[in-house]
Amino acid sequence: MSIRKGNIMKWLAGFCLATFCNTALWAQDPQFSQFFSSPLTLNPALTGNFNGTTRMVGNFRSQNADYNNAYNTKTASVDFNVLSNKIKPFDRLSLGVLFLSDQTGNKVLTNNHLGLSLAYMKALDEEQKRSVSIGFQAVYNNKRFNAANALLEDQITTGGIINSSGDNILTNGLSKTAIDVNAGILYQYAPTSEHLYYIGGSLFNILQTQKGFGNNTSAVPLRKSIHGGLMSPVGFAGTFHASFHFQQQKGFNQLLIGGAYSHYIKDALRSYVEVYLGAWYRTDQSIIPYIGFEWNYWRLGYTNDISFSNQLTAGQLRYSNEVSLHYTLNKDKGLLKYKCGVF
Repeated sequence: MSIRKGNIMKWLAGFCLATFCNTALWAQDPQFSQFFSSPLTLNPALTGNFNGTTRMVGNFRSQNADYNNAYNTKTASVDFNVLSNKIKPFDRLSLGVLFLSDQTGNKVLTNNHLGLSLAYMKALDEEQKRSVSIGFQAVYNNKRFNAANALLEDQITTGGIINSSGDNILTNGLSKTAIDVNAGILYQYAPTSEHLYYIGGSLFNILQTQKGFGNNTSAVPLRKSIHGGLMSPVGFAGTFHASFHFQQQKGFNQLLIGGAYSHYIKDALRSYVEVYLGAWYRTDQSIIPYIGFEWNYWRLGYTNDISFSNQLTAGQLRYSNEVSLHYTLNKDKGLLKYKCGVF
């Protein structure tokens, strides 16, 4: 079978991407530019850390869509408080459930996670100005290789593409399951009802279980993460939010840092309405503008990563779109009884 040179190059690009994902990217977990809008993938200690009794979160990220649908990541999570009548008034015990699906290389590789989180927040004073939270997360992981969408190296010839491959990955090791554990800690300080400072750390892939296919299995490296932020009033109806996220995994280091301004529109549409506008910077030379809209119990956020790097490879951004959606049940609109970070 013969094909045009342009099509060969397209298939080669897809193959290189799949090969890259099967080696280097086994060592990197899925991530979001809106890390602040994906609490259960940021830090297990954030489970139940919100203003309300139940929180539902959805995230969708499409990265390098013009590069053979390179990366698509989706999450859905719910976390909630439990045993409120049996623990101290200012403490919190919370459970969370997280589902994450990451598809790479036009669905050549699919990575599904199911995580169960448990966190306890301990108030350090009666005014609830200081608190510390500890969280744990057990994760069931399944990776699948879709041979129908794959093009392997020995299928490519100078005359085109042959129909068969001798690589045993097409007949062996098409699915891999593993169980791992994540843990985190978070400290918060709210000197007044309008100010908040927080910092947290987390460890992911603590068991460093084997992942991969065939003879290419290897232990997923430990990922270390530090994040923090603050919120402070600006004028009568405004609030300034700032946050950072630093993570390290094997030879991979990344820092995101930025902030947003939110403005409360009093009695708009007879509802609680707040508008957010901000931007974050990532050390892979990307600027990430953010716009958000909060209406009563809902918050919608959107980012579009803008890369100004001179080097664009399969592992770097060409363009990315990301959407987050939060729903919080029994939210205290006064924000006086429980203070938590939005970013």
